[in-house]
Amino acid sequence: MVFAAAILACGLGLAIAMWCVVDAVLLRQLPFPNGERVVQVKELTDAGNAINVATPNRADLDASVDTFERSALHATGASIIATPERSMQATATTLVGDVFAVLGQSPLLGRTWSSESASNEVVIAHSLWQGLLHGRDDVLGGGLRIDDVDYTIVGVMPPGAEFPASSQAWVQADASMLTSSRSAHNWEMVALLGAVAELPLARQQAQALATRLKAGHGDQVDARGFDLTPLADAIAAPVRTALRVLLVGVAFLLLIAIANAVNLLLSIAMERRREQALRTALGAGRARLFRQALAGNLVLAGVAWLGSVAIAVGALRLLTRLAGASLPRLAEISLTASTLAASALLAFGIAVLLTLATRLGVGDTGVNAVLREGGRGQSPARSTLRLRAGLLVAQTAMTTVLLVAAVLIGRSFFSLMNVDAGYDDHGAVRIELNQPFSRDPAVTAANAGRYRQLLDDLAAMPGVSAVGGVNRLPLTGGADGGFWDHTFTDFSAAPPEPLGYAHYRVASHGYFEASGIPLLRGRTFTGADRAEGEHVAVISARLAREVWGDRDPLGQRIQYGNMDGDARLLTIVGIVGDVYQNGLDRRPSSTVYVNVAQRPVAASQFNVVVRSELPLASVMPMLRERLERTVAEMPYSLQPLSQVRSASLVQRRFNLVLLAVFAGTALLLAATGLYGLMAFSVGQRRGEFAIRQALGASTAGVLKLVLRGGLVVAGLGIALGAAVALAMSRLFAGLVHGVPVGDPLSYALVASLLAMVAVAACWLPARRASRVAPATALH
Repeated sequence: MVFAAAILACGLGLAIAMWCVVDAVLLRQLPFPNGERVVQVKELTDAGNAINVATPNRADLDASVDTFERSALHATGASIIATPERSMQATATTLVGDVFAVLGQSPLLGRTWSSESASNEVVIAHSLWQGLLHGRDDVLGGGLRIDDVDYTIVGVMPPGAEFPASSQAWVQADASMLTSSRSAHNWEMVALLGAVAELPLARQQAQALATRLKAGHGDQVDARGFDLTPLADAIAAPVRTALRVLLVGVAFLLLIAIANAVNLLLSIAMERRREQALRTALGAGRARLFRQALAGNLVLAGVAWLGSVAIAVGALRLLTRLAGASLPRLAEISLTASTLAASALLAFGIAVLLTLATRLGVGDTGVNAVLREGGRGQSPARSTLRLRAGLLVAQTAMTTVLLVAAVLIGRSFFSLMNVDAGYDDHGAVRIELNQPFSRDPAVTAANAGRYRQLLDDLAAMPGVSAVGGVNRLPLTGGADGGFWDHTFTDFSAAPPEPLGYAHYRVASHGYFEASGIPLLRGRTFTGADRAEGEHVAVISARLAREVWGDRDPLGQRIQYGNMDGDARLLTIVGIVGDVYQNGLDRRPSSTVYVNVAQRPVAASQFNVVVRSELPLASVMPMLRERLERTVAEMPYSLQPLSQVRSASLVQRRFNLVLLAVFAGTALLLAATGLYGLMAFSVGQRRGEFAIRQALGASTAGVLKLVLRGGLVVAGLGIALGAAVALAMSRLFAGLVHGVPVGDPLSYALVASLLAMVAVAACWLPARRASRVAPATALH
């Protein structure tokens, strides 16, 4: 009984924890008064890709979509937030419109903005107020510096009101940020519907607007349509498939635990069958026996429920720590009263199910029925064995499904770990630096000068073979790219021709060498590239192929002014290898690299890569000491470059670890169940085995007989599970990359593992059966 309670507690506890995650992320409404009516708005390209919204398109949407009550644009980034006493790096959000009015969220203190043009006012998060500003009562009206701009604090939001997640301060965009370009997709957009039911009408009106814009503005508009998605669904979209798979997986695990508990209780009930027959003979009715069995199982389920709550609390802590930033709405994940009530009701249902299953499995406990089954050593009723074998087949089948999913996702994970990302992270360290963002040419030039001085200083350190930096490293994503123009000679000789989207990176001399990105043609940046000289660019091989084909791009000139406001032409001087910018499961990106010495505006955040011949364990303390001496006032972080790849796979690692835990637990339970069934069967059939040996059966023959019985049950479960896994493969196909969901090797590995576990589980009972002495039949 204790073992059965432990099994149920484990299965139910993991199910409760997983349900808490799914409930918070996928099912629960956003914690804002207007959460149900807020939609995210994206533009749709001709290829069907969802992209951010251009500033003028928001005004057209507000005017054309009657169901929009109000809307807001937002863009989030890392900033330096400072008071006269101290500063910190934090996330700040720039707005066009009042996003809190859209969400229906009122400030805890003060107010929000008096108008969209109040670009000198800032609203801060509760955590920033309590941390940087020490919870001062006189915070309203006080000053706060964000990057290189001074603001007046007009409001403090309540705890949990951060939108987008992790934002610590919100300001209105100044006029310089509000471009009239319809191809500058700088903003994410949210809008408030008059009612949830108005979403279909809003989509129709937005699509009609896109058609008019395309007709009126032609190639100046990238949107062939608009995508309107409930904000809660949009936030959960990146993890929806993974959480559904994990929820199905933990449901299978819970069913396996219940089936295992039923098998255990059937063993106990069969041992007490004669006792039940005696009680029936003494006048106990079936209803009374059922009530007594139910009472015992309610105690069992109650103990299991208490244990499951403790397991769920611990599992939730581990889950949230393992997930890190890969799970949205992480702060909302908790064990709620409604979940506790539902789990208690589920435990009651399990108790009823255990009682019904054991009564069905034991069969008739009347005196005549028990006497008809014979005396000592008689084999158990066929119905009991069929039920237990059927439960074990189901356990094995569900275990097979979990193992197949875990193996496929595991092979996919390790395949991605070994993908050549286009750069070399071995023997390299990443230093992330942050300076206040500014568009002032004097400030950005000074920032570039500081970077150059630091790079020269680090390059002189012993053991350092290469140093360079870039505003955004590979695999870290980001939407910092745009549409650019080019001409084969000069814009004075031919009109600019829009060529499409490419990522925009600001790099220093030495970056490609330090990162191990190979130079294919031409040259990379050098110390001779100065701001006052010819502005140069390096492009990726994919961009060279897609745009120039067989022609030579070296010496060609491009314009990329929509990224930093600098309209000067860039001369292509080199072609480098492709790198993965947005993830190892996506294609390498077309990329344009510009020189930080010439285009420093977008490099307030800068990642320095230091390559060394020395072990990283000795290099990193040296680097930290040097940074403390040279840039102590600049926020920075230090880590091996290999952790960038690891961080890009955190969501896949989360999926893999959980599925591996579920599959491993299921495998252990299935093995335990098979061992229990075979041990019970052998115990009940001792007399039969003794007679077989007395009639000449060999020890090996009895051994094979028992093994065959167990392996037939396991084999049926494996075959059924493989078929179910193949049928369900579309469910987890989105989590698998580089491995077919019907991969025969993965299925063969799972079948082999389960077969070996089945042999191990059956071996000991089979050995015991083969050693039954013939004289046992006489006792």
